[in-house]
Amino acid sequence: MRHRLSLGRWAARRTRHRPLGQSLVELALILPVMLLLFAGALDLGRVFYSQITIENAAKEGALEAARNPTSFDNTKPCDKDTNRVLCLVLNEARGSLYEIAASDVSMACSPSPCPTDPAFGDTVTVTVAGHFTLLTPLLAQIVGPTVTLAASSTAQLGIEPNPGAAPTPTPGPTSTPSPTPSPSPTPDPSATTSPGPTPTPLCVAPAVSGSIQVAPSSGRSAQPGPATQFAFTAPSVTPQPDCTFTYTWSFGDGASASGDTATHAYANKGSGPTHSYTVSLVISASLVPQSWTGTASVQVNP
Repeated sequence: MRHRLSLGRWAARRTRHRPLGQSLVELALILPVMLLLFAGALDLGRVFYSQITIENAAKEGALEAARNPTSFDNTKPCDKDTNRVLCLVLNEARGSLYEIAASDVSMACSPSPCPTDPAFGDTVTVTVAGHFTLLTPLLAQIVGPTVTLAASSTAQLGIEPNPGAAPTPTPGPTSTPSPTPSPSPTPDPSATTSPGPTPTPLCVAPAVSGSIQVAPSSGRSAQPGPATQFAFTAPSVTPQPDCTFTYTWSFGDGASASGDTATHAYANKGSGPTHSYTVSLVISASLVPQSWTGTASVQVNP
C-alpha cells in the first residue's frame, strides 16, 4: 500500500513539471524567429534613416550650389572657400548612422559646364549616392549584402541684376547759323556800306557718353523685407553756354522724377520672365530753331 502511494506522488510531481519544460522548448523554437524579425526591422529602420540623410545632404548641396556653382570638386578635401558644396553635403551627414564619401557626391549644371555668370533659367543638380551594408542575413539573402541608395536635388542658379549697357542717345540735327548778309551796293561810290547784324550763336545737340548708372548694382525683392533704395545717375552731357538741359525719369512702375540724379524704391518684383523694371530717361534741350531730345534706358531687378 505504501509502495502504491509513492508511485502516485511521483506521477503527480511529473505531471506538474511537464508544462514548464514544454514552455522552454517552445521558447527555444520561437526565440530565433523573434530575434530575426527584430534584426530585420532594425535593418529596415537604418536603411530608411540613411535614405533621409542622403536626401537632406543633396538638398543642402543644391542650395549652396545655386549660390556658388563653381565651388565644387569631389576629388579634393572639403574647403569652405573653394569647395563649399562638398563641405555642405558632408557636414549634413556627419554624426549620423551613415557617413557620405566625397566620391559619392556629384554635381551637374544645365547648361554644362557650370557658368560663372548664370542666366535666368540655368539649373544645378546635386546627386548623392550611398552603399549601405545590411546586418540581417535573411534580408541580405533577399536583396544582397549591400543596398545602393541615391538622392538628387535640383535648384535654379541665383542671378544678380545686370543693368546692362544703355543705348547712347543719337544727337539731333545741328542748326546751321544764318550767313552774314553782304553789304548792299550803292550807286554812290563815296557812300559807306554798313555791315548787317551778327547772328546770335545757337545751341547744338550735345554729345552724350556713357549710360545710366545704378547703385546698388544689384537688389532684392522688397517682399517680405524692406525695399531696396536705388540711386540713378544720368549719363554725362557736354555743357554749353546758355543751354539748359532737362531730365525726366520713368521708373517702370508708374513713378517718375526729374533731375540729373534720382532715387526710387520698388514695392514689388518686376514683371516679365526676368521680374525686372525698365528705367527710362529723357534728356531734352531747347534749341533754336528746333528742340533736341535723347533717351536712355536700363533694366533693374529689385
